[in-house]
Amino acid sequence: MKTILALLLIASPIFAVEPRVARDRTYAKEAKERQTLDVYAPAEGENHPVVIWIHGGGWRKGDKAGVQVKPQAFVAKGFVFVSINYRLIPQATLREMTGDVAQAIRWVHDHAKDYGGDPSTVFVMGHSAGAHLAALVCTDERYLQSQGLALSNIRGCVPLDTAVYDAATQIASVEPIQPARAASYKETFGDSVESQRALS
Repeated sequence: MKTILALLLIASPIFAVEPRVARDRTYAKEAKERQTLDVYAPAEGENHPVVIWIHGGGWRKGDKAGVQVKPQAFVAKGFVFVSINYRLIPQATLREMTGDVAQAIRWVHDHAKDYGGDPSTVFVMGHSAGAHLAALVCTDERYLQSQGLALSNIRGCVPLDTAVYDAATQIASVEPIQPARAASYKETFGDSVESQRALS
């Protein structure tokens, strides 16, 4: 069913416009592996709203290329679509991942106009682990402040399908019935309730 739907969407007239694509742009000053992003932009015009997409994968896998038909769908509606990579466990901590997201937002803010985007109309979206990172960077102002930005620089946040808005409660609820899942969460959020709450 999903395959049929995807084919119908691709064949739809809304995908008639092919986006301009810029791949593997580094967003960190001293970029490490995976601190890159892809930009999909309308071929013409300016001041387009911008969507930053954060992939999922349990904080341990996933890639910015796994966007299916999202770029075409958003570009056809007049958006600039930016898909980002970020470092993963065990090479990075959750705080460092969220810092990567904040750096990518800074890059988009600084370069949006280069791709016809409006830096004052930036939306942050993510799926699963990416949804958690989106929610965290859009509610805990410290991450954006470290990049010279504020929460007011984000027009909207769209986190899709995550179980860990409240990590401490999630861990406590799954530990008796799914200890392996709880252990994985603790590896991500830390053993202490204080750490789990700070990263929720």
